[in-house]
Amino acid sequence: MKALVYQGPGKKSWTDVPQPVLLNPSDAIVRVDTTTICGTDLHILKGDVPAVQEGRILGHEGVGTVTEVGSGVHDLAVGDRVIISCIKSCGHCINCRSGLYSHCLGEEGVAGIGWVFGHLIDGTQAEYVRVPYADNSLYKMPDGSSTPRRSCFRTFCPRDLKSASRPAE
Repeated sequence: MKALVYQGPGKKSWTDVPQPVLLNPSDAIVRVDTTTICGTDLHILKGDVPAVQEGRILGHEGVGTVTEVGSGVHDLAVGDRVIISCIKSCGHCINCRSGLYSHCLGEEGVAGIGWVFGHLIDGTQAEYVRVPYADNSLYKMPDGSSTPRRSCFRTFCPRDLKSASRPAE
């Protein structure tokens, strides 16, 4: 498959890379229908995020179609159209249960860091992406919604949904 790969500060390439595979029962594989670039990607490309290693597929937001689910995924099925959240959420740790998803303690990437796509694991600027904790990190789109309409939701909808679900203090 093709992917946008970080090759060091100021360097990127549209490269053939292996298609992702399920690594954990809670994973899903999503065919990326639409993705975008944001300011964070520009900082990575400049070399401002040293945790991003050369060879990393960039991108941390997108929309797509589920093509495979792990045995531990219960809320999604092959063919579901989804928004890919830019933040992982295991759904089980104290931070996720408290609504602090960006501080997820799940082991994917680094415990305590929710932003993993295109940072600590391969991202969404590719034909396919592996999504950890799929039941908590993907959002089903309503039937009949178009890809351009779904694209509007890829960044702010997951963030706002997570924020709105947190009780007021």
